[in-house]
Amino acid sequence: MQLTTPTLATVLLVAIGAVAATPVLAQGFRRRGKGVRYERNFLIQRAPQLASVFTMGSIAVSFLFAGDLLPAAGGVAPFITQWGILPEPVRSALAWTGVLVLMSGLFFMIGGWYSLGECFSTDAEVLDGQTVRKTGLLKFVMHPAYSGIIQSLFGASLAACSAVSCLLVVLVVAPLWLNRAKYEEQLMLETFGSSYEDYARELKWRRLIPPSIPIGI
Repeated sequence: MQLTTPTLATVLLVAIGAVAATPVLAQGFRRRGKGVRYERNFLIQRAPQLASVFTMGSIAVSFLFAGDLLPAAGGVAPFITQWGILPEPVRSALAWTGVLVLMSGLFFMIGGWYSLGECFSTDAEVLDGQTVRKTGLLKFVMHPAYSGIIQSLFGASLAACSAVSCLLVVLVVAPLWLNRAKYEEQLMLETFGSSYEDYARELKWRRLIPPSIPIGI
């Protein structure tokens, strides 16, 4: 068994993030499904969450293979889950880049939940008494939590050197959360009208990447 420094850093960051996120997530789960406007479409509510959980499982398996904690299945599994053909310095650079992206992602994800405050629910809905929030990380990007989820999963995938997980994030997880973000924007426009549109215009409709960065969505 060999746990690399990027692996240990990833575990530490995830543990710290879990502790920091527990209070706000508990509140969000308690509010779930109690909105005055609630969408029951599977692709909006559950698909992004389930895809994220599945990707987390893929990342965990990759870390286990990397640390020789699982049998190599005749040498096939590592090539499915690892950048096995890359030189060690390149894999190490990718892993540390992933740790940095994970750190940024956890900051955006957890900070985004706290920025929403009493308006935060783990589902896409409009809560009773909800208003257009412009505080915290919401001053910089429209959907900081979704940006953070995507960053966290992609960063952890890089830290695990998992090609499969990276592809899952780019091709499945990110499009699903982006689709949910667009649905929420339409919901907010219908509910709050010009006040939400003005907010979105201030941020140049940047859903995941702040306007201060030249390119992004």
